[in-house]
Amino acid sequence: MRITALLPLFLLLAWPLSAQKVLQLEKYGSARTTKIFIGDPITYKLRGSETFNSGYIENIRLEDSLLVLADRYIHVYDITTLRYERAWPRVAGKSLFWFGSAWSGFAAVGFTFDGDPDTNYRWADAIVTLSSWGLSFAIPKLFGHKDIRIGKRRRLRLLDMRWKVEDWEK
Repeated sequence: MRITALLPLFLLLAWPLSAQKVLQLEKYGSARTTKIFIGDPITYKLRGSETFNSGYIENIRLEDSLLVLADRYIHVYDITTLRYERAWPRVAGKSLFWFGSAWSGFAAVGFTFDGDPDTNYRWADAIVTLSSWGLSFAIPKLFGHKDIRIGKRRRLRLLDMRWKVEDWEK
């Protein structure tokens, strides 16, 4: 009974919510898609260019197939590669750095305050620290981003999921 009474209330509250325009990345043969919304950052490479550009999507013009960025318009069909920044390499790099620091720090503190003449700071402790520090700088450089090529298996689509077009957009 309560659910049937609350359902019209939720529908009434959800009515003014509007859907949005999105840039959707699709993979052939997969139902899973990635949606990029207005306001999201995008890093891309254009056809005929060797460098990556980036910016925030300010608007999507469906009738012209354009992405509106702060200082330029981009035709969707000219985008050949999208680049995504990954979070896990930065996290792994920081964790490895602090692991190496802690390993060397605890070994040095143990050597200093142990009182046992047989224990000392060994080369193995320094090797663990230095290899951990080296990996902490190499992993984010090697695995920090993922490049997705647009072509045979992947494509970009502009979608309008709004209920109605506003009067000022006509």
